[in-house]
Amino acid sequence: MTTTIYRTVAAGAIALVLAATGTACSSAGAKPTTVSADGTTSITVTLAPIVDSAPLYIAQEKGLFKKHGLNVKITPAPTMGASIPALVSGAAQIGVLANVDAMQASAAGIPLRLFGTTTVTTDKPAQDPGKVYVAKNSPIRELSDLNGKTIGVSGLGGAGELSLRVALDKSGLDSSRIKFLEVPLDSMLNSLERGQVDAINTISPFTNAAEAAGARYILSPGAVAVPHALQFVLATTEQFLGGNRTTVENFKAAVDEATAYAAKNPDAVRALLPSFSGTPKDLAAVMQLPEFNSDFTADRARIWSELITKYGFVKGKIDVDTLVVPKA
Repeated sequence: MTTTIYRTVAAGAIALVLAATGTACSSAGAKPTTVSADGTTSITVTLAPIVDSAPLYIAQEKGLFKKHGLNVKITPAPTMGASIPALVSGAAQIGVLANVDAMQASAAGIPLRLFGTTTVTTDKPAQDPGKVYVAKNSPIRELSDLNGKTIGVSGLGGAGELSLRVALDKSGLDSSRIKFLEVPLDSMLNSLERGQVDAINTISPFTNAAEAAGARYILSPGAVAVPHALQFVLATTEQFLGGNRTTVENFKAAVDEATAYAAKNPDAVRALLPSFSGTPKDLAAVMQLPEFNSDFTADRARIWSELITKYGFVKGKIDVDTLVVPKA
């Protein structure tokens, strides 16, 4: 089934970038790095301070960037979409982006290049950080009861809505018969309990609050729709990659080490999380963590790109072979 949607959480940021740069996108991110007398290269990284970015804070804490000859300044972005303008303007040389946002920006003509990942989607419903709930007294008893209902999502046109639509269709429902309403994550449970929506598609750690309030679990969209796909990716611009390939490779090596550490040491992630994300310690101790995995491949990227195109979440073409930097 194909629908025409093209609504995106990053659309505003992408539009601003295109308006500001026009055809100048070919020189995006061209600001040079600085190299100190000891050979250390200084770069700035933009990211959303969420759990998927934990490997970068681990790399900083454990000296992995320094080990690979880098002095990295981490700059938290105020919104998920704000990292793309930071890359294009040269305010940051590398960013951690939601994979779907990066693909939508690429289809719009922004010359991004993806070269690594921190998290991938799981195939295990119980371990999926994203879940759909209905209120504890809801008449909705089965997944099929969602046909014709309204589901709250955190952003229209983003990865959350896309994976939910795909999961519903895969489960035998018709997502075109379901209304999706944008609701901030911190307001979702209240909207559900007040009856403003029939179900909510929320993520960890907000899932903990939903379960504590007695909300009933219905579905894990990511595990059904896009298992083993890239979730959050390491991105830079074509221009920066062209003149700084060794720096990009060193950065990837450091983050890959940190991602492997995160996968083997979830308690270390939980301990570090409050320091950069603001997540309360008691919640960080129990929330569902994403699957930390540095296995970055074009095939994992195509899982999303084919669905983005099929469901009309982009106007342009996603050229995965150009977007994804081959392994060195």
